Amino acid sequence: MSFLPTNAAAKLIQTTTTARTRRPWTLVKPSPHRKYYRQAPEPPSVELAELLSRYISIAPPRPLNLSTLLSFGRPLTPQSVLASVEYVLSEVPRRLATRVRSLEALPFIVGTNPYVAKTLNAYRESFRWFATHPPVTTLAENAQFAQDLEDIVQTHSNDIPTMAKG
Repeated sequence: MSFLPTNAAAKLIQTTTTARTRRPWTLVKPSPHRKYYRQAPEPPSVELAELLSRYISIAPPRPLNLSTLLSFGRPLTPQSVLASVEYVLSEVPRRLATRVRSLEALPFIVGTNPYVAKTLNAYRESFRWFATHPPVTTLAENAQFAQDLEDIVQTHSNDIPTMAKG
């Protein structure tokens, strides 16, 4: 006796199989706005990792108070402007290094969130820019530095809402 299905049985098997594999809630064509997988954020490059460890090991960021900020503007001279730029180039990389390390230390599942990964990459790029920026020595360089700094601030203007999405 043969156990081969007849034509009617073969059609029944075929229709029930396709009915089982094709669920009504499965998207036939995936939406381009939705990702079905999460990727871990890229690890920092060797150069970036060395920069981060160097800035973390130097010293913790110095406390920032109003009198420190006001000291750069009284009196406003070219030397005080360049001193404030020097302060920014020494302090901001330390603070960004701390922020990058904090985001990298998040649990794996949180780090795979695309919004958190996007913010982490933005902080890494800003840190790299500040850590490798040459010293500012003239007022013309200061004007360019101020413009670049304004662009970086604009880049990070939506970091809090972006992290809130994640």
